[in-house]
Amino acid sequence: MMKINEYFFKHYLTVGRTYDNFLFENCPAEFISVAKDNLSKRGSAVKPCCVTVTRDIEEFIEKTLNNCSEDFQKKLLARDFIMALIMKELLSYTDKKSEYNLVCQQINAFFKNDFERVKDFHFSSFQPSDVKKCMKFLGKIEINFFLEDTKNVYLQQAINIFLSCREPYSVKVFTTNEKLPTYYDPNGNLIECPHDFMRKDVNQFITKDYEDEIIQE
Repeated sequence: MMKINEYFFKHYLTVGRTYDNFLFENCPAEFISVAKDNLSKRGSAVKPCCVTVTRDIEEFIEKTLNNCSEDFQKKLLARDFIMALIMKELLSYTDKKSEYNLVCQQINAFFKNDFERVKDFHFSSFQPSDVKKCMKFLGKIEINFFLEDTKNVYLQQAINIFLSCREPYSVKVFTTNEKLPTYYDPNGNLIECPHDFMRKDVNQFITKDYEDEIIQE
């Protein structure tokens, strides 16, 4: 059984406690499950937006991206997909049913490899700047990404837009990998710690098999 340090749990796995951007690499699968459960809890003043990307999901999206003839098209559509996942969560807090349904249709088009429809959605797709606009009617938010065995560079580049953003909301990325598939954003900018995000080693804060709990930093 896994035990998580109380300090770490309160500061990083509780909604509304972080203000900066954080990257947590090499997370055990059990830890990801606990983090996801706790950071998905609603009811606080800060509204959590939790997005999960697994290798299975990536493989579906890759079939759609493989229809692109140019590299820049893959970057644009990968960004559209990540934006759709984010906006689906944020719109679920609102009564904007038509916008919510359109985002769901956009996501389904990706999963169905409906390339023509995916391209049509691109022209009305939400942009990263729209997340900040949502705060005008949602209030405070935070974005939590859970990446499980991910490998796709294009989707990671889209996520890195948020990991390196300087917006009035916290972004946390949890990955089971030792390293991200890439540390670049779609524009070729390298994102780095501590300039763009803070890095924490979760394995310093967890114990297994009822060993003595590791002391916080």
